[in-house]
Amino acid sequence: MRQPWSFAAFMSGSALLAVVAGLALGILAALELWIGGDRWTQSVQAHGRLQLFGFVATFIVAVAFEFLPRLNQRPAFSRRVRVGVPAILATSSVVLAAGQVCHQELPYLILPAGLTFTVGSLLFAIVVWRVRAPFPFRRDPQPLFLRVAASWFVVAAALSVWAFAAGDSGVVAPANSRMVIETFLRGFVMLTITGIGLRAFAGHLGLTQLTARRQKVVLAVLNASLMLWLAAQGAGSLPRFEILIRIADVGYAAAILLLTAWLGVLSPLRRRRGSRYELLIPLAWAGLVVYAVMLAVAAVFYGQNGLSLYQEGAIRHTFLLGFVLPLMVGMAHIVLARFGTGVVLWENALTGSFALLLAAWPLRVLPALGRAPSDAGQALLATAGFVAMAGLILLAAVSARTALAVAGRRPRT
Repeated sequence: MRQPWSFAAFMSGSALLAVVAGLALGILAALELWIGGDRWTQSVQAHGRLQLFGFVATFIVAVAFEFLPRLNQRPAFSRRVRVGVPAILATSSVVLAAGQVCHQELPYLILPAGLTFTVGSLLFAIVVWRVRAPFPFRRDPQPLFLRVAASWFVVAAALSVWAFAAGDSGVVAPANSRMVIETFLRGFVMLTITGIGLRAFAGHLGLTQLTARRQKVVLAVLNASLMLWLAAQGAGSLPRFEILIRIADVGYAAAILLLTAWLGVLSPLRRRRGSRYELLIPLAWAGLVVYAVMLAVAAVFYGQNGLSLYQEGAIRHTFLLGFVLPLMVGMAHIVLARFGTGVVLWENALTGSFALLLAAWPLRVLPALGRAPSDAGQALLATAGFVAMAGLILLAAVSARTALAVAGRRPRT
C-alpha cells in the first residue's frame, strides 16, 4: 500500500500543529502571558520554528511527494517515503521547540532534535535529486528549481543546528536565527513554490510556459542573491558587509518581480474566472509582490541595521501570511481534488480558510511597522493569531475530511 491518503493527513496534521503549538506560543508571547512572559525570547523563536519547520516544511514536503512523480512522469513514491519523511520533520520540530521553551528542564532535547530534522531534510533532498527529469535541463530546467530548493532545505536545517549549538539557554542569537529563517524561506520555500508553479500554474491558470532561458535567469538571480546575502551576514568570525546585504535584497526582490511579470500569474485577476483557485492563487501571489516591494524599499532606505526586529518580522510575515499560507490554501483547492477524491469536500470551508488567513495578514503586519507595537498593537498581533488559528483549523478539517474519504474509498459526493 502506498497510503494515497497520507498527503491530506499531513496537510491536516501540520495545520493543527501550527494551531495548538506554533500560534499558541505566538499569542502567549504577544500578550506576554505565562511562558510567553518569563520565557519570551524562547517562546517567540520556538513559535517561528514550529510554524516554519513543523507546519510549512511538513506541508510542502508531503504535497511535493505528490507533485514530483506526476511532474516527472514517474511512479508514486513508496509508503516509507511519503509517510516517513514528513513524520520525521513534524516530530523533530515539536521536540526541538519543546527543548527550546523548556530549556531549563529539557536542554538535552535541542541538538538531537535538530540533527534529526536535518536528517529528514537530507532524506527529502536525496529523494528529489534521484527523480529523473523527463527532458534535458537545457530544454526544461524546471526540475532544477526543486533540486536546488531541497539543497537549501538541508542548508537551513544544518544552520539551525549550528545556531542552537552557538546559543545559550535555548536562545539563538538574532543574527543566526535570521540566517536560518531567510535561508529556509528564500531558498527552500520560494524555489519549491516556483518549481511547482512553473508547471502547475501554466496548466491550471492557463498561463504561458516560461522559456528555458527565462527560467535559468530567475533561478540564477534568486540563488545568487541568497548566496550573496548569506556571505555578507558575517557568520562566526567573518566580516559583515551591509552594502552587499542591501544589494542582495534588491536583487532578490527584482527576481520576484521579474518572475511575476514573465509568468503572468496576476493576469487571471483581470478575466472571468471558472474555478475558485483561479482567483485565490493570483490573490496570494499579490502578497508576494507586496513583499518584494517592501524588501526592496527597506534595503534602499533603511538597510538591515536600520530595521527593528518587529519591522523585520513585518516584512517576513508579509511573505508568510500574505503569500505562502494563502497560496498553500489556494493550491489545496487543486491538490485535495486532483490527488484525493476528485472534488473539494467542504469547499466553502476551505475558501473560508483562505479569507481568514488573508485577513490575518494586515493585523499581524501593520502594528509591527513601527519600531515597536503599542499596547493596542500587541492586541492586534494577538488578534491576528486567533484569526490565523481559525483559518488553519478550517484547513485542517477539510484536509482531514479528504484523508478519511480517500482512506475509506467513499463516494465522491
